[in-house]
Amino acid sequence: MSKKKYLPASVLVLPFLLLLTGCDINGLLADSSEQSTTRSAKTSEEGVADGLLPKWVPKGGTNAELVQRNSGSERIFVMDYAGDLPAKACKPLGTVGEPTKTELANAYASDDRIKSFDPEEISDTRTLEASWWPEGTELRTTHLCERFWVQQSDGKLYAFAPDTIDTVTNVQKEREARNSQ
Repeated sequence: MSKKKYLPASVLVLPFLLLLTGCDINGLLADSSEQSTTRSAKTSEEGVADGLLPKWVPKGGTNAELVQRNSGSERIFVMDYAGDLPAKACKPLGTVGEPTKTELANAYASDDRIKSFDPEEISDTRTLEASWWPEGTELRTTHLCERFWVQQSDGKLYAFAPDTIDTVTNVQKEREARNSQ
């Protein structure tokens, strides 16, 4: 009795489905730098415990909303909070909205996620967007809390963690390519 080997049906069906949908395999396999995830937490304590928010985030915040880049380290978040920032993790800037190279180097060195990067490799450009993020908020930064640029306004705490220049450049190229189609 001879044994026949059969290909799994999925190997035969996938190309057919791609043809029917007009997709190509490269489009399915490509990972976009543009992809992001939105998450939320009712309280800052819940957000920190779940790993949604960084450990420096103060207790007492509510209604936290976060958008994070899937392929990099950029994050933006907002929460209702009008209290003080933790002095140990958050350092005031000498000039609002304009962190110096020294201020950035000190802040980034305190964050395990990016401390191996040269601060010159980290962009200051925000590419993530959310309806709750007022345009230019990162330009009004008053504190660096580890790698986060932080500003408080009207009972809200806004925080932006930038990404590498390479990732930001890739996001901008993808946007340009998409907009030129």
